[in-house]
Amino acid sequence: MEFNKKLLIDFPVYQLEGKRVFVRADLNDPADSEGNLTGDMRIRAVLPTIGYLVNARAKVILASHFGRPKNREKEFSLRGVKKRLEELSSFRIHLAPDCQGEEVVKMSKELKNGEVLLLENLRFCSGETKNDPEYAKFLASLGDMYVAEAFGACHREHASISSVPKMIPSMAGFLLAKEINTLNKLLHNPEQPLVVVAGGKKVSDKIKVIGNLIDKVDSICVGGGMSFAFLKAKGYEIGKSYVEDNMDNVAKEILGNNGKKILLPVDVMVAKEIRPASESKVVNIDEIPPDWYGVDIGPKTIEMFKAQISKAKTIFWNGPLGIVEIPDFSYGTRIVGLYIALSSAITVSGGGDTAEVVRMMNLDQHFTHVSTGGGAALKFLEGADLPGISALPERS
Repeated sequence: MEFNKKLLIDFPVYQLEGKRVFVRADLNDPADSEGNLTGDMRIRAVLPTIGYLVNARAKVILASHFGRPKNREKEFSLRGVKKRLEELSSFRIHLAPDCQGEEVVKMSKELKNGEVLLLENLRFCSGETKNDPEYAKFLASLGDMYVAEAFGACHREHASISSVPKMIPSMAGFLLAKEINTLNKLLHNPEQPLVVVAGGKKVSDKIKVIGNLIDKVDSICVGGGMSFAFLKAKGYEIGKSYVEDNMDNVAKEILGNNGKKILLPVDVMVAKEIRPASESKVVNIDEIPPDWYGVDIGPKTIEMFKAQISKAKTIFWNGPLGIVEIPDFSYGTRIVGLYIALSSAITVSGGGDTAEVVRMMNLDQHFTHVSTGGGAALKFLEGADLPGISALPERS
């Protein structure tokens, strides 16, 4: 299925000079407690669009959210983002002191061709998350046209995501188009066999995705905390392993309808405590001690997943297979991630925690596509409408 929204690539480049182009990006990369970036995957992903507009001598109004601030805490300022943008490019970037107000308007009007004005964190303004019409009008007034590049936030009904693109001429940027085209192919026309590797803590996050993909997949390799919900549903003793509340019937229903396609761990690593250097061991799934925690998949499970990965033509991976925050419990995730990255298949990594693991392992260049959106990617694969996509005009 082809992405049928208006695209920046279709807009005549000679008409961009002097235009104020409002680019809603997702620059919400990980940062430390002082606001210093510890990663830059999302920033790098939007650089081609910014570079295209700068080279066309447009005036770029760049906007993004950053974290979940409550009261304009300094660690949520986009100062660190501005610094990294300047390190990665030759763009001339001005940081606005706010995300609203007369000074922002003044700076947008004084912007020269080929320069970038980065607005301060949009979530410093309450109108953003409330999807306030007046705030949306203010943002729209800053630009002559709108480019949607914030795939990671496209499932949000926020002012800059779902309202502004309805107020001024709007189109999808290079990154957004790539995200949708890649996920569309995965959803509607994947090269077979298709193998899904699913992890993370919650079954509820993946139920609709499993339901939407189950008829197309050859197998779904399940690890992480969500695997214990299925193992419990099958009657195994899972000790003190994490299980999401009220998922027994859901897990049983999924297994009942699709049991042959869902591959669960046959062995796991268990630990006495969830902390570094805790006593740990590998056991078969019918040997989990009642007072121990399941923390990673075991070597037999890794080999079972490897066999599925090796025969796949398309692989979608979403969610870690163990507690990756603790290095001792991250082996399964790292080795399966390596098998996926080095396979000859089309490989797509979901965003969020999965993308962060891929980045930390320096495997992002070995994947066909690493999504910049966690929740948005899952919503799209569920078949749900994303407000940030729906708001864009159709391609004529």
